[in-house]
Order: sequence, then structure tokens, then C-alpha cells
Amino acid sequence: MQQNHLNRALGLLAVVAFGLTNEIAAGLFFVSTQIQQSSSGVGSLVPLLMIVGGIITFITVVAYRFFFASGLVGAGGEYVIISRSLSPGIAFVVTFLAWFGFTGSLGTLAFSAPKFLSTAAISLGATGVGNFFASSAGILTIGLVILWGFWAIHVLGVRLAGLLTTIAMFLVFAVAILMIIYGLFTSQASFDNALTQHLHMSATAITSASPVQHTSYQVAFGSALPVLFFGYLGLSTATQTGGEAKNATRSLARAVLITVIVVTVVYTLFAFAVYHAVPWRVVAGLAQLKMSAYTTSSGLLQFLMPPWMSSLLNLCVALIVVKTFLPIYLAQSRWVYAWGEDHLIPRVFSRTHARYKTPVLALTLSAIFGSISLVESIKLGFVFGVNIRVLSVMLVFFFMGLGMITFPKHAPNLYSTNQSSLSKSRFTQIIIGVLLMLIAVWFAVSITLSSASNPLILQPAFQSAVVVVIAIIIYRIYLSRLRKHSTSTGSFLEARERFTRPPEQ
Repeated sequence: MQQNHLNRALGLLAVVAFGLTNEIAAGLFFVSTQIQQSSSGVGSLVPLLMIVGGIITFITVVAYRFFFASGLVGAGGEYVIISRSLSPGIAFVVTFLAWFGFTGSLGTLAFSAPKFLSTAAISLGATGVGNFFASSAGILTIGLVILWGFWAIHVLGVRLAGLLTTIAMFLVFAVAILMIIYGLFTSQASFDNALTQHLHMSATAITSASPVQHTSYQVAFGSALPVLFFGYLGLSTATQTGGEAKNATRSLARAVLITVIVVTVVYTLFAFAVYHAVPWRVVAGLAQLKMSAYTTSSGLLQFLMPPWMSSLLNLCVALIVVKTFLPIYLAQSRWVYAWGEDHLIPRVFSRTHARYKTPVLALTLSAIFGSISLVESIKLGFVFGVNIRVLSVMLVFFFMGLGMITFPKHAPNLYSTNQSSLSKSRFTQIIIGVLLMLIAVWFAVSITLSSASNPLILQPAFQSAVVVVIAIIIYRIYLSRLRKHSTSTGSFLEARERFTRPPEQ
């Protein structure tokens, strides 16, 4: 192990791939249709909401590119931005919360991936293998193999992880394009016939079971949009490559823009194609009839495909679920690495492998907590950290917006180096910052209210409060240790001064 040496081996395509594979994930194939169940009344407005989600995400892209122009790129992504433009303490607390949410995602993915592999195996005729994958023993075994297998991939180097992520990105594109074609070239009458043939129920009977028969704009923008926006949250993974991207300032600025444009186009086309072929009331009716296995976009469009293509589709969707480990591991471990680099946690976590230049201890910490989360998911059916992921990202956006406002005062030297077009208009900077804060509050309130009926321990607001308290305690320990080991006031201020400088490039 050696100190603070990451390998700058990622080109623009790999940086884009890390962002895209975390954004265009399994949610594209599930949330876009199952939203009819969780937000009854969103109806045919899903494609419109996908466009709105893309516009909102574009606002964050403007903020990212503005901060990048001051050299705020590095491992840790938003942590680097918020710590230098606002406060290291706030940056640590909000990214610690986001890290905890990603840990829950790792465990849930490890819990759900074997089930998707089971469906794929059964569709290919391997019933015995499929049944094992769906059992508790199979979920634990396969889940741990996947968790630690992807840990090994990341340990062996970011170049390998980037290559596999790029391949996975093209697989996602291939599956999405296939389903878009089927959706656009299938009439609702043809879909109704295929549905009736496979389920032996008329589309009329299924539609009549829908609990809602009319579209509601209030439901769409009040509860559905925050849920659908979950699909856009992976953009920040591209920023986590700041310590390993070639010409990071330039490539990250390009990558976030390319990513949000491509994702918005894919999401919108995909949603439009699915609802061109599938009446939204059919989706809601199937969910009401306890036939949720068919309410995913792949589960619906498979009725239109020959058996071999349907089996291949199930296999590809399973692989798409599994590939999400690649960007999540990167995001999690680079936050830990960045905290260690800034001495907020023991610096041993910022050490890298002498040969592969990867933060092994940071990756191992993520794998350990992911394994614990997997066991909890098998036992309890849910995981503590998953529900706070969206809320944690909203907090990150809020403080990025606030950072747009405080940047000139907190780090005037960094602010003065900004060469972006946005640097010429202080008024525009403030408007972008306020917009980010308002959007974050809107989504956070919606998420909190929609879960108010859940048991207290399962409410995102309560979970976030617990994790925030833990993060504050860790940060207070850091401050106490920093003061204790400072031999003079000057040395303390010198240590604090690093938060007004960009990370080492």
C-alpha cells in the first residue's frame, strides 16, 4: 500500500459510462411502469415527467460545470465541491448520509440480483438452477459472490472496472433500443390480443380493475416525479472519477453534459414507446389484481416477443441489474478515500494498492457493509439505508445550491480562478443555487410525506436523522483530534486552510 496515488486511466467514454450505467439501471425497466402502482393517477404523463426530470438534472449539470471550472474535481465528487465552496463539516455529513444510502443499495442489489438471475435461468429452461437462485441459501451465496466479485474487479484497477462498465453501457443501450422498437411499432390493439392470449383475461377486464381511471396532474408532480427522478440520481457517479479521469476538469465537464442529454433522451423515448403499446390502465389493473410480476416494462413487452427473445431479454435484464455494482462501488469507495485524504477519518483509508493504485481499504469497507446489508435484507425483507438514498441526494443538491451562494466568501481565491461563462454573472449563480435548493426541498418534503404512514424506523426522515447524528459525532472527533495534535493556533489554521484549496490534480 502507498499513500494517495490513484491511477488516471479513464478516458471520456469510461467517465460517461460510469454515470450512464448508474442512471440507466434497472429502474428504467421497472419504475417507469410500476409508478402506476405507487402513484395511482400518474397515467399517461410518465413521458412528460421524464422530460421534466431531465430539465431538473440539467440544472445540476450547470452547477457541476461551474464548480469544475474552479478546479473542484477529485475523488469524492460532491464532497470536494461542498467542502471547498461551503463547509467541510457539512460536506462530510451529507456525503456520509449518501454513502450510507449507497451501502443499502449494495445490499439490496445483492439481495435482488439472484432473483433476476433465477427468472432468467427458468426462462432458459434451467429450472433447478433458477429455484436455487431464488432460495435463501442461493440468495446469500450468489449475493456474496457478486458483492466480493465486483470488489475484486475494482481492486484490480479502475481501468478494468471502466472497461467492463463501458461494455455494460452498450448492453443497456441494446436492450433499451430493442424495447423502444417493439413499443413504437406495436399498436395497443395488438398488445391487447397478446395479453389476452398469455393471461387468458381480456384487456377490458384488467383495465376495469384499475383503481384510477383518470390522469391527475397533482399526483404526477406531487408524488410521481420525485420517484421517477430516482432514475437520474446516478449522474453524480461520473463526478466520483475526478481522481482517475484523464484531464479531469475538461472530461468531467463534458461527461456530465453528455450523460444527462443521453439519459433524458433514452428515458423519454423508452417511456413514450412503452405507453404507446401498453395502456396505462392495464398496468394499474394488473397491479390491483396481484399480478405485479407482469407490471415491469420487460414483463409487459415480452408478450409480443418470440419465446427465445423473451428468454434472452430476461437474461439481459438480470445482467443489467448485476452491472449496477460497478458504478456504486466506485461512488462509495471514493467518498471514503476523499474523507481519508482530508484526515476526517484515519488516513489509512486513502492509501492505495502499490500496483493497482486502488483504495483497497475503502473498497473493503463498502463490501463489508454491503454484505451485512445483504444478510439484513434476507432476514427482514428491507434494509435500513436504502430508503434514505433519494433524500440524501436531495440534501447534497441543497448544499450544492447553497455553495453556489457562499463560494465567493468561503473560498475567494478559488472563486476568482473560475473561467466558466457562468462566472461573469453573479446573479445567475445565485438563481441556479436557489433553484437547486428549492427543488431539493420540494422533493425532500414529498418523500417525507409519502412515507409518513410507515413505521418510524422505516421513515427516511428518521433514518436520515440517525445517520446525520453519527456523522456529526465522527466529525466532532476529527475536530477534537485536530486541535489536540496542533502545537499552535497557526498549525491548526494551516490544517483548516486546505479546504479553501482544490484537491491535488
